[in-house]
Amino acid sequence: MRTALVGDTTLKLRDALGAPTPDIVAALDANLKATHAPRDPAFADAAEHYIIGAREITRRLVAVRFIEREAAASRAALTGHMAHSARRSDAWLRDAIELKKRVERQHYDLDLTLKGLDDLLFTMPAAEKQLEPRVGAAALLAPTVLDATRKQLQADSQRANAELLKVRQLVP
Repeated sequence: MRTALVGDTTLKLRDALGAPTPDIVAALDANLKATHAPRDPAFADAAEHYIIGAREITRRLVAVRFIEREAAASRAALTGHMAHSARRSDAWLRDAIELKKRVERQHYDLDLTLKGLDDLLFTMPAAEKQLEPRVGAAALLAPTVLDATRKQLQADSQRANAELLKVRQLVP
C-alpha cells in the first residue's frame, strides 16, 4: 500500500515540477493521510517524510508561480506609473512610493520562497535514499530531475533579481 503511495507521490511531484496546481497539493495531502498505518513504522516514517517533502515542494512551486505573476504585474504598474513622471504631484509621488513598496515586498517574498524551495529540493534525495531499498529507484525521482529543477529555480531567482534591479533604477 505505502509503496503505491510513494509511487503515486512521485508521479504527482513530477507533474508539479512541470505545472504546479493546488489540486496536486490536495492529492499529496491525501497520500500523506493514507500513510498512517503502523505495521512497518520505519517504512511509514520514511514514506511520510518523502510525501511531506513532495507536498511542500508542490506548495512552494504554486506559491512561486503566483508571486512571480503578481510581481510582474506590480513591476509593470510601477514602470507605467514612472513613464508619466512629467506630471509629478504629491499624489503621483505617493502612488510611486506605494507601487515601489509593493514591488519590493513581492520580490522579498519571492526570494524567500525560492530559497526555501531550493532547500527542500536539496534535502529530497535524503528522503529518497531511505525509501529506495523498499520501493526501488524507479518509484522515485531521478537525482537529475531534482538538480535540473534546482538550477531552473536558481535561474528564475537571478532573473527576478535582475528585474528588481531594473525597477530600482526607475525610482530614486
